[in-house]
Amino acid sequence: MTRVTWIGVDLAKASFVAARRQQGKCITEEFANDPAGLASFGAWLPRRSRVCVVFEPTGPYGRRLEAWLGQRWPRMSYVLANPRRVRHFARAAACASKTDVIDARRLLEFAEAFQPPARPRPTPITLELRALWRHQLELRKLLDGLRDRRQKAQVDPYIPAALVEGLGELADRLAAELAKIQAQALTLARTERSLRPRFELLVSIPGVGPLTALALLAEYGPQLAHASPRQLTRYAGLDPVLRQSGSSVRGKTRISKQGSSRLRKALYMAALVGVRWNPVLRSFYERRLRKGLTPKPALIAAMRKLLHICYGVLKNDQPFVAVATP
Repeated sequence: MTRVTWIGVDLAKASFVAARRQQGKCITEEFANDPAGLASFGAWLPRRSRVCVVFEPTGPYGRRLEAWLGQRWPRMSYVLANPRRVRHFARAAACASKTDVIDARRLLEFAEAFQPPARPRPTPITLELRALWRHQLELRKLLDGLRDRRQKAQVDPYIPAALVEGLGELADRLAAELAKIQAQALTLARTERSLRPRFELLVSIPGVGPLTALALLAEYGPQLAHASPRQLTRYAGLDPVLRQSGSSVRGKTRISKQGSSRLRKALYMAALVGVRWNPVLRSFYERRLRKGLTPKPALIAAMRKLLHICYGVLKNDQPFVAVATP
């Protein structure tokens, strides 16, 4: 079995610090976050082992490193570590200081301790769809805030009419831009050869509309077709968390919420529709209510069930067929 050499990387806007083991010692080096710096980073890496780089999500600042690692697949792979898990791991190390070098070392130690699985390489089409999907989410958030502001301005006698009219025009432009971005994302999902089959399978499920299917394809990427139901559930932050200790502590079971909030929102709206129109999901939801669950926990359970249905449809490459259990 090929030995894996872990590399901890703490990313920043202009530079990053990398840490690795060499003869049992942890060595670190700082590189510029640009093509020249990445070339120097490649020369710094060990040559006789499989390299896996672990770093935390940093938005656009990590995109260049992700793309660079993707070009060197499969010898180099990478892991996007959960920042909360890394933070708790660092606290357990009882180190009060925080620097880029210390953070890179902590990421290295975290990877060596837990051996997190490498991330499947996203395709350019997946990244394009994700960019369109997340941009339309931001536009919708701006549009909702602008419409709320306009409604309040309309009833305020001290707000000039011209300002209210300008807010309306701005809202109309935002709505038009939102519709354009959504149309681009839907066109990509319906026409791209690697996305179209999965998109059509997902929308065959009652409760999963085109926008929910876009959310699943954009947020999960390649993992939607290759991960297990448990991994999909954890990535959505829907995995249950127990709080019990001895005979005195009996806390309520909750969900971890450590995954993507975008996915949870999409699945929540889909489950609301599904428990009304999807016979399998409706039967499942009603059974949970009969067992004593209140509507909210029962709906969260329905969200997990819907996610498992999506997995089954994609795994078997067959459209949804309603077979409700009594």
